[in-house]
Amino acid sequence: MVISSYQVNNVLRVYGDQLRQGKATRKIGNAPHSAADRLELSTDAKRKALIDRIATKIVDKILQEGPGEEMEKEVFKKLQDEFGAPLTVSQEETKGLVFRVIDEKGDALHSLSIEDSNFLTRKLKEITTETVDKNML
Repeated sequence: MVISSYQVNNVLRVYGDQLRQGKATRKIGNAPHSAADRLELSTDAKRKALIDRIATKIVDKILQEGPGEEMEKEVFKKLQDEFGAPLTVSQEETKGLVFRVIDEKGDALHSLSIEDSNFLTRKLKEITTETVDKNML
């Protein structure tokens, strides 16, 4: 059997047209649950993006103004429990964010190192993300 170049070009042209219109991909990916899987992944990705956005706003608010609302207080309390001492946080021009250990009266005992403050900032973001994820339906 001889196939001419005209026939090959014609088949490739039709296949290219079908790809542009989406017909060929529907025939190839004809698995019964492939669309549902893509939808679920998309929903999970949207949820994760929303959780990250909310957690970032909460952390920024805590770091700028201190914990004020119930969720912020809960998250900061978890951070203090993990650290093992009451904390306060403030912004300093030269050092950036600085966490301080405070006593029962609210007086600062000492400032934590930059490395410790950076670690606590990352831990605060992690705790906040977990808390927001648990509280979302």
